[in-house]
Amino acid sequence: MRAVAAVWGAALLVGVSSCSDLSLEPAALRITTPIANPSFRNDIAPVLAASCASSGACHAGPTPQQSLNLEADVARSELVNVPSQFAPSMMLVRPGLPDSSFMFRMLSTDAAYRFNRPRMPLTRYPLPAPVVETIRNWIVNGAADN
Repeated sequence: MRAVAAVWGAALLVGVSSCSDLSLEPAALRITTPIANPSFRNDIAPVLAASCASSGACHAGPTPQQSLNLEADVARSELVNVPSQFAPSMMLVRPGLPDSSFMFRMLSTDAAYRFNRPRMPLTRYPLPAPVVETIRNWIVNGAADN
């Protein structure tokens, strides 16, 4: 039993260390207050690119983690109305419904809300609350391609 746990722990550590610098603070510090009507191109995509798809991040390049590429030019099409691999009954982003959006739930600091999965992004610090609220507002407002 311990050997199995050790193998799983080592695999998780390799996966985490291979795709993220856990000592980085979030690069998405330019949003200091929640944006009520955010633009995907101007507000959401830059956060995803800086925090999830930057150099060394998990969701970029030719083989992104979970086949989810969050680089700015493709992120929206990879997220909106796309089923989650971990919770197939949930979309990664379900327009209008952040609590039914797997990607949004993974940003939470509440482990139970995240289905006890690792918080995203895999950095030392979570995304700042105003950034998470801005992403929530984008989803609530229909996850528009604007």
